[in-house]
Formats: sequence, structure tokens, C-alpha cells
Amino acid sequence: MWYAVWVPTGREEQIKTICDRELGDRKIYEECFLPRYEKPWKENGVWIRKLKALFPGYLFFVTENPDELHRALKSVPGFTKILGDDEGPIPLYKEETEFLRKHINQDKVFEMSVGEYIGKELVITEGPLKDLTGKVIYINRHSRQAVLEVEFFGRMVKMKVGLEVVGKK
Repeated sequence: MWYAVWVPTGREEQIKTICDRELGDRKIYEECFLPRYEKPWKENGVWIRKLKALFPGYLFFVTENPDELHRALKSVPGFTKILGDDEGPIPLYKEETEFLRKHINQDKVFEMSVGEYIGKELVITEGPLKDLTGKVIYINRHSRQAVLEVEFFGRMVKMKVGLEVVGKK
């Protein structure tokens, strides 16, 4: 099962490294990952792609033993909590797990999408946004990003993802 762990925003990569180093050999979890997205960035007049956290402030763990994971994570500096309730950790819903499996690659990256305007309508021609156009709530052509609204963690969440608009017909 997949579990979301709340950590301080901006320290996700650092805490992931600590978890892998300190807990990785203990076989408490199968995988710890930080889903990221490709963000276009202009550097020295050239557009490059940087990786940014898809869900800032969260790490994801795949484990069959969430209680043992929770106990082990208490020793990790910066750990806040596993999302759950009074009964304990709650795994991601099946739909949330399927969304991530479908839209991020094997490196856990939500790749850049490409689209073009046909008349006044934006048509996504390639990338993970191709089947998510109904979820796009805002497009910023200048920063080459789209904002999606999806249900995650039991609430509606806005996600930034990369979108290159290549032209108009």
C-alpha cells in the first residue's frame, strides 16, 4: 500500500535521503519516493527542465507494515507524520495510487506535456496532460505551466505541472 508522509516543505529530498540511509536496510518499506514534475526554467537565455516536487511537503512510501514504518520514522529528523486518523496511518485511495502510476514515469516524474491552440481551444498533443484536460484550471504560458485540480489526501489539491504550448492554428 502507498502512504503519504508529511515533511517540511523544501526538505523532502533531504529527508528521503535520510530515510533511505537510516531505514533502507531494515526492509520496513519497499520504496520511498518524491513525485516530481518537469518545470521549464530559463537559464542564460536557454530553456531547460528542472525537477520540482509535485506535492510539496510530502514523501510517499510503499509498505505493507505502516505501523512499523511509523515507529521507525519517529527517529528521522524532520519527520512530521504519516497521514491518517486516530486509528493509525491511512493508505492512499486506490484512485490516487492509480493516478500516480498512470501519470508519472518510472523515475516518479510527471513529464512535460505539449499542446497547441486550435482556434481558442488548447489541445494537448503529447504527455500526461493529454487525458487530463478537464482537470486543468489554469495555464500560464509565460512560465510554461498548467495548474490541475485533483482529489488527493481526501480533498481537492492544486498541482503545478509543465506545459509547453507550441503554437496556434
